[in-house]
Amino acid sequence: MGPTVEKQVRGPEGFKEFLVAGIVITAGIASLIWFLKAPHRDVDNLPVVMGHREGCLVCHLPMTGFSKAHDPAAIGCHSCHLGNPFTMEKGQAHEGMVIVPGNLKTISSTCGNGDCHPQISRNIQNSLMATGRGMVSVNRYVFGEIDSPNGEGHLSRLGETPAQDHLQKLCASCHLAKTKQSPDPVGERSRGGGCTACHINYSKGAKAALERYREGGEIPKVHPALMIKVTQGHCFGCHSRSGRIATNYEGWHETMLKPHEIKGQPNYRLLEDGRVFERISADIHFDRGMECVDCHTWRGLMGDGKKYYHEEDQVEISCEDCHRLSPAQTISRSALTGIDLKLLAQRQALDRLTRFVLSGKSSRPLINVSLDRNGAIVVVGKNSGKTFLPKKPRPVCSSAIYGHERLTCQSCHTPWAPSCIRCHTYYDAAKRAEDHITGKALKGRWIEERGHLLARQPALGVRLECGREVVETFIPGMILTIDTGRGKHRIFRRLYAPTAAHTTSAKGLECQACHLNGVALGLGEGLFSIKEDDVKQVTVSFHPLFQKRPEDGIAEDAWVGFLNEKEGMVSTRTGARPFDAIEQRRVLLVGVCLTCHPGNERNAKRIYKNFPQALGRLSPRCLVPGGSLAVNRIKEMEQDRDP
Repeated sequence: MGPTVEKQVRGPEGFKEFLVAGIVITAGIASLIWFLKAPHRDVDNLPVVMGHREGCLVCHLPMTGFSKAHDPAAIGCHSCHLGNPFTMEKGQAHEGMVIVPGNLKTISSTCGNGDCHPQISRNIQNSLMATGRGMVSVNRYVFGEIDSPNGEGHLSRLGETPAQDHLQKLCASCHLAKTKQSPDPVGERSRGGGCTACHINYSKGAKAALERYREGGEIPKVHPALMIKVTQGHCFGCHSRSGRIATNYEGWHETMLKPHEIKGQPNYRLLEDGRVFERISADIHFDRGMECVDCHTWRGLMGDGKKYYHEEDQVEISCEDCHRLSPAQTISRSALTGIDLKLLAQRQALDRLTRFVLSGKSSRPLINVSLDRNGAIVVVGKNSGKTFLPKKPRPVCSSAIYGHERLTCQSCHTPWAPSCIRCHTYYDAAKRAEDHITGKALKGRWIEERGHLLARQPALGVRLECGREVVETFIPGMILTIDTGRGKHRIFRRLYAPTAAHTTSAKGLECQACHLNGVALGLGEGLFSIKEDDVKQVTVSFHPLFQKRPEDGIAEDAWVGFLNEKEGMVSTRTGARPFDAIEQRRVLLVGVCLTCHPGNERNAKRIYKNFPQALGRLSPRCLVPGGSLAVNRIKEMEQDRDP
């Protein structure tokens, strides 16, 4: 039967399908014959990896540099880079190839495929490091686009509102979901790349091989190691921005200086992006030799599958996990499961540990924190293998000192944090800016005029944590004006943000550092004066260093006014606020007493442990702001707040 009969039987569409199928089959047979006859292309001799033949290895081996878990002899090239492993023709083999396997857009087919890391790849897609959800929602909250800083958002999928446009043109590059276009060693300016943002390590040989490939097309024979070792250098690129915790940790504070102004001067550091940093003081954990991953867990970084709005919610560690006031809850090595067990098997430095402390916040194992024979905490460096012996808190941390029940460890052990005030952000529609997501040039540019960058003690404020008020450290995250370029309306915000500054000191701050310090009270820089008149009436006044802003009558760097209260939009977090008037009075009343009875004198404990009682046995010489009325008011307040 010829084509005419086939057409009559199948119809026009059937004939077309028949013809296409014939062409495909013929081409397939021709390709197979070519493949089998070509030299060095005997399919029976191709290596078998992960249950299939893999031609990639014929051209790309021998190659060194791999970690044991990612040796191509075990997993091949296709597992990470995809492409077509069933052909030796270069063009066909490289079709659909993924150059940076860690990018989250393709992670379900590469790092997260069913044979490798599916759970982590699912978790990380929803994590804060991948989405930047908190950054998006806080920015939209500040711009007045939403009513809460707890909202949805993704830095790779921003909308067209002014707040999201602002992020897209200024801030959207620092998140794991940003697609990395080409392989590169990790450095100060590294951004995105998903898994490879943290887990790729280039040796000198791998760097040289990459350069030779770029210059002359030579196939690299040294591969960067994809491994569990995550160093501070991996964290630095993104975390030297925003809260600057990576630079803080090493003791560096950003300045407004230009590179030429520090030439030849000690105690300054110039980053690759041109920013100048000044040496202040490093975190005690950095000085002792601890790396970021020695504290932070895989769940706190890559997510545990749950949705969190802000970093303090996703982080599962606390100071008390290692600096304990009570015996630790532990779990045995034999009881570990899942990813914890797999990670432990990869970290030879932790082989000697048999029991693991559970996080007080999440009740999950900290796989490098254990107990010695006496029940004391032992921390082992995940990369270094160094042993660290955290000290127990001093008695003052655990005793019921008046008013300190709500204080967190950071309240007393954070000597400085970066603070920025007097900033102005405006939109210039006539200029162009780079899209931080795609790298393309876009119409309109956001311009930030920075004011003062200060390295100073953080403010103390109140934050809700698990339904309980705690005193936490805050910095002026948003004291600025915003001109969106849409009409004459200008936005003014005075918002403080909670901070984990990563500048921890071994010794806690002195009592006066908070009780007679305007910055600590949220009043900003300034001086207190204590005066007594002829009838023994004592008054305390505060004189701010910075001018008051016309928008709200508060000093430029302050969070709240002296003995005033601030309501409404006050923080980048819900449930966070500055001290109210009563709390300020409590702090200052102790501060006045400290002028004569410093906290380190012999009878200080007798005075401050039960302060209301001490106020009942005042000497005639004692200075008390407001006289007996103030003392009675404090006592009434204490009675009202007692459970």
